Amino acid sequence: MSNVPFLYINLIAMCGYAIIFISFIAAKKTEEIKAFIALLTSFMLWTIGSILMRLQIYPGLSFWYYVSILSLFCIAVLTYIFVCSFTKTKGSFLKIVWSIGTLIILVLTAMGVILKPPVPIKTEAGTVFVYNMDWKIAIPYAFFACIVVSIAKVIRNKKKETGTSSPGMNSMTAGCIIIALGNLLQIIPNNTFPYDTLSGIITVGFLVWSLYRKRMFRLTLLVSRGAVVCVSVLLCLFVTMNFVHPFVSFLTNKVDMPTDIAITVVVLGTVLMTALCYVLLRKLIDAMFTREEQQNRLIKSFSQEVSQTLDTQNVMSTMSDTIKSEIATQNVYICLHEGNEYKFRYVSSPLATSSFSLRDDNPCVDYAKMGETCFTMRDFESSPSYLSMWDSEKLLFKQLDIACILALMDKNEVVGLVLMSKKEKNSQFTAGDMAFLATVGSISAIAMKNAGLYEQVAREARTDAMTEIYNYRYFTKVIKQEFDRPDRDNLALMFIDIDDFKLYNQLYGANEGDEVLKRIAKLIEHVAGDNGYAFRYSGKVFAVILPEYDARMAKNMALHIQEEIAKINSFGIRSSYKKLTASCGICVAPHAASTCAELIDNTDLAVYRAKNRGKDNIVIFKSNDSITYNLRKKVEKLIEMNKNTVLGESSQTIFALIAAIDAKDHYTAQHSKNVAKYAAILAAANGMNDDQIRMVYAAGLLHDIGKISIPEYILGKEGKLTDEEFEIMRGHVNGSIDMIRHLPSMDYLIPAAIGHHERWDGRGYPRGTAGEDIPVSARCLAIADSFDAMTTDRPYRRGLSIEYAAQQIKDGAGTQFDPKLAEIFVKLIEEKEIVTRKI
Repeated sequence: MSNVPFLYINLIAMCGYAIIFISFIAAKKTEEIKAFIALLTSFMLWTIGSILMRLQIYPGLSFWYYVSILSLFCIAVLTYIFVCSFTKTKGSFLKIVWSIGTLIILVLTAMGVILKPPVPIKTEAGTVFVYNMDWKIAIPYAFFACIVVSIAKVIRNKKKETGTSSPGMNSMTAGCIIIALGNLLQIIPNNTFPYDTLSGIITVGFLVWSLYRKRMFRLTLLVSRGAVVCVSVLLCLFVTMNFVHPFVSFLTNKVDMPTDIAITVVVLGTVLMTALCYVLLRKLIDAMFTREEQQNRLIKSFSQEVSQTLDTQNVMSTMSDTIKSEIATQNVYICLHEGNEYKFRYVSSPLATSSFSLRDDNPCVDYAKMGETCFTMRDFESSPSYLSMWDSEKLLFKQLDIACILALMDKNEVVGLVLMSKKEKNSQFTAGDMAFLATVGSISAIAMKNAGLYEQVAREARTDAMTEIYNYRYFTKVIKQEFDRPDRDNLALMFIDIDDFKLYNQLYGANEGDEVLKRIAKLIEHVAGDNGYAFRYSGKVFAVILPEYDARMAKNMALHIQEEIAKINSFGIRSSYKKLTASCGICVAPHAASTCAELIDNTDLAVYRAKNRGKDNIVIFKSNDSITYNLRKKVEKLIEMNKNTVLGESSQTIFALIAAIDAKDHYTAQHSKNVAKYAAILAAANGMNDDQIRMVYAAGLLHDIGKISIPEYILGKEGKLTDEEFEIMRGHVNGSIDMIRHLPSMDYLIPAAIGHHERWDGRGYPRGTAGEDIPVSARCLAIADSFDAMTTDRPYRRGLSIEYAAQQIKDGAGTQFDPKLAEIFVKLIEEKEIVTRKI
């Protein structure tokens, strides 16, 4: 082995190739990695063939010569394919041309036409191999020169497109130049030094660094600490075995040093060299692995954390913290793609600039789409893309002190930009930093996409499809949250009902009506601003929840909304359209509502009163604070004076229905009148205002109107009802609702009518509602209905005494009846405000 000059260079190259080959076999097989493995295989076969040819191992010199030379001639075309893959250049035509040309040269070489196997000649320096080259050797060199020109053109075009500082481009260019120079030096006459082999291992090293700079693999995924240590030890042993004897000979022959002293000096020198190698090797390993292992732990922790949240803000905050903990950049800005720009959404420091946006045609976005998902400003500034930036954009990046940009990619689309300012102490972003950021960016893009999809679904679930403001479903959630807030002083609720909107649709069509609703919705949302929430409550009714607003403030906002709605049809061609007006009802808790349901009911009643007052009005719901004595006379007078107002436009229809049921079942007709009066007195005693009292009275008249559909034999049966008959009788509640909802402007009575058979403990029917979830008007009717049912004659028994009925109501407080209302009702009986009438 020692008779072959410079054989150790070939051996070192072979070991290096083998280590890299084994490492990359385990890597993820991208197009670039596949092309590199093919090129590396060619280098390996070339070097192995050269070593075994020089050693003249079986099956002989000629065989290993052809293995070596044919592999060498493949390097050019494989390098071209690798460069095309690395730069994302298609080059399909030239790939075919160069592959066919290479195949022809390989055939000619195998036939011995271009270059025949060398002749081994023994010299004093060792065995050398002499090639008999003639003009034919110029054929492959000229062909390979054409391939080199093609490679240079691909690299030049890529640098022209992305700039000279594109990651990995410089090192790849250097590698291509070195392998070309090495092969040129090899053809120098009488040369015995393996320049080609040395340049080959250097080139492969540059190409590996290019792939690493482009973040196509991570070192810790390819090799381990143990592998690096073992290979390093073997290399040290190899060097020691090959150089100890020459050093001893040099000291004894040239320096005239005694042999024993020379050996001692060489041993001590070897120990010192080993110690130095150990220190350097340890620093190298730490530089290669320690930080990368730390980054892997951070990435794992980051991935687990963002996978457990569907909140975009949490994802951005976690991403920023992860980046700052590893990269130590001063500020992290995050912009997300919205519409035609990237809007600022997050900054790591509250003191940093936080009011900017970037257009989606910003050159840095196009640069990222070219494949540079993470790049430094220094790289970007050397690219043609930077020259096309506006001066204002360049100034913004300078003011923010941006040093690195990370693009969050979803397939081929940039969904976000992470802008990082300079690192502390102005240190540069390393290849390891860029690889770490690219991984964080990939994880973040997925997390952001998932969070965005969730937020989109959540937004759609709480947004009205037509008006694009919050819908009724979200209204029920927000009103409860705001009402239950312990730190709240006031909570105002406003209903805005568009007047005569059905007529407007008939006059101008549904499309025009929809457009008006959209404009009104946006108008209300704009007026409410950050002070409240705007909702589409129902078809033409909008709701506004105003935390910490009192009645005066809410009324001022209602006036503003009415003014803006009136302006919609005041200009241009729309001035010929019907004027738009709105009726507004307002209720403020806790002063005028003690429960969330009561707040909604009272606001609904207020807007009803606003429409009954001639529309385009604002009514603020007010409750009576104390019980007024002689309530019976007050209620009777209130009802008598406002009989038509109480029953609205359907008064004649209601009287006709009462007469019809009276003809069918006299008890039910008189029972309804009694219940209406008792419930109205109870409502007055409970502090409810005049509008509520009228509403309770009207609901009492209609609460059993559904019995008109119940067979007479069941209504007049003297014995106990069967289970089937009882179920039919229970159906009168839904029957009443079906009839009431067809009466013009009387649907506001439905909550009271539907709940008069509900129980405080939730065991009533038809819905099983419990406690304060039952409307207060329905709770009044429930007590009045039970009291009248007990004190009047029925087909199956005589009426019970008032005292007994009062005791039953008192006993049912907290189970069947509202305990507060039950106590008031019993007090009203004792004070003779409730006077029964026998049927």
